[in-house]
Amino acid sequence: MKYFFAPVLALILALPAAAKDRINFRKTDKGEQKPVDGTIEKEDWQGVTIKLEGSASSTYTWDKIALVEYGEEPAGIREARGEYDKGNKEGAAAAFLAAAAGLKDKPIFLAHALFSAGHTFQEVRKFDEAIKAYDDLATAIPGNRFFKDLHDGKVTCYLAKGDSAGAQTAIQAANTAAKTLNVDQPFQILMSLKEAEVLEKAGKDAEATGKFQAVNAQAGGKYPAIAGAAKLGVARVQMKTNPTTAQGTYEAITREFRGHRSVLGEAWAGLGDCLLAQAEKSNDPDMIKKAALAYNQSGVLYFPGAGQPTAAYEKALASGGQAYLTLAQKAASDKARELYATQARQMALTLLDQFPESTQKAKAADVRAQADKELEKVPKSK
Repeated sequence: MKYFFAPVLALILALPAAAKDRINFRKTDKGEQKPVDGTIEKEDWQGVTIKLEGSASSTYTWDKIALVEYGEEPAGIREARGEYDKGNKEGAAAAFLAAAAGLKDKPIFLAHALFSAGHTFQEVRKFDEAIKAYDDLATAIPGNRFFKDLHDGKVTCYLAKGDSAGAQTAIQAANTAAKTLNVDQPFQILMSLKEAEVLEKAGKDAEATGKFQAVNAQAGGKYPAIAGAAKLGVARVQMKTNPTTAQGTYEAITREFRGHRSVLGEAWAGLGDCLLAQAEKSNDPDMIKKAALAYNQSGVLYFPGAGQPTAAYEKALASGGQAYLTLAQKAASDKARELYATQARQMALTLLDQFPESTQKAKAADVRAQADKELEKVPKSK
């Protein structure tokens, strides 16, 4: 999962061709800095060094950079990106690996190819292949520009596999590498967050909650995306035994972390889970409506950006579809049945179309089938 790093895959997957390399900068309160053209000499986890025309080299940190354009991007990377853009993610991952094989003398592009391969394999849930690509990059270029994201992704892959021991080993290796390279403090806090997630996966709820709370305190207002992720962890643990308590935590997150899309997306999806769990116990249609609207918030307003984690979004689509289907099945009029069944079908189809490898696929397929049955009950207009 990514919590506070730029969606670097977007930088890789959407770059126009240019005669020279170019760095484009983020807008700030002081205005917009003009792009600089030249030749990229080096990229590492701290930033990028570019040789400017008629002057010495300059280095810029990643927090100031919006986009890097490459004048001579290798054809293999362009072809792999084309497969990704067409929706052929497995083919794209294999193409990125193939491109990497011919880039051993071009470390900048080798890093792009291997990271893109790992990230794309992770998207299609081929976790072993993703881990290998991440490991190959870490071995070939230890201080590469994707250092933070590749170690984050590697731990996430182990967690998705259910391999807590592998995740813990990956965290230890990441911390050791970070110490060697003097990587900044946010990375250590992020790895502490991953340790809390390992405890959560292992069912050590009290320890996980304590760790999540410690991470939240460490991150504070300086690293709000990490703090938000830690509070989401607390809410997930609460959800196991007390949906009402979890509801309050999720509602607080939606108020506190406005502007942080990845945090808000999971918060609204989690809130939907809380409301739906309570609605099922009380058989309360109004509560089901509130749950459906919460899922809709996640799916419509806080969908993930390019390269960002999609698990919460996928869950919101599938569970939101289920909530709307329940409303359709309980509807007192044909108009309401049609409205809710159509919404359920739409959310299910969105998931099936956008995420064919999703763990929510079976649920979405069932929602679609049941929604179609509800729509068949609605009299056809003459």
